[in-house]
Amino acid sequence: MVIDDEGALVEALRGLAGDALRVVATYDRDGYNPVYVAPGAEERVRSQADRVHDELVLQGLGRGHLEDLFDAGDLQCSIHRFDDLTAFHFASGEFSGLFVSVDSEADLPLATFSETCKEYV
Repeated sequence: MVIDDEGALVEALRGLAGDALRVVATYDRDGYNPVYVAPGAEERVRSQADRVHDELVLQGLGRGHLEDLFDAGDLQCSIHRFDDLTAFHFASGEFSGLFVSVDSEADLPLATFSETCKEYV
């Protein structure tokens, strides 16, 4: 997946999340492309990128099932909240999308944050 203006996306997300923004990455069938990695998150990205990529692709493949199950329109994003981070996944196709993570204590305006991400997907 290619984003025309990666800098604008990162700037917009930093405007909403501040220093809580950890990772912004795109992915496609071929791999995972970190667009922004916060200081201190580099090692985690290096060690987990391939496994995260595989999981994002699997989630994208299962998107149709969730849309049918909930019968509430197109799936916009998935959110996973952990002790250390909150991860957002915006699938744009079966094998492509956007991944964003923030510190778990970040208090984000959810609709605004997700709409900002979707503008670039």
